[in-house]
Amino acid sequence: MDFPLWWDRRGFFDKYLDREIDLGHPLYVDYAYLLSSGEALAWDKQCREQFSSDPSSMRPHILSGMEQLESALKEARWVIVESYEWESGLD
Repeated sequence: MDFPLWWDRRGFFDKYLDREIDLGHPLYVDYAYLLSSGEALAWDKQCREQFSSDPSSMRPHILSGMEQLESALKEARWVIVESYEWESGLD
């Protein structure tokens, strides 16, 4: 799944910085973050509450994505969030 639109991206990385694992890819910056399903569900709930004031929070595709993610998190034992960014200047 893609990083959820309603999750606070900067807040996530700040909160779970101590979980950051550098995957050592030579062409881009690649990190993984491991959360329990309970932690991910709590983060999802917090972000949904913050996002609820956004006018786009009621769009059908976002509501559907929220339901899909919640269902997946409830069935998961662990959640791995991967973040990567291409290195600029490589020729």
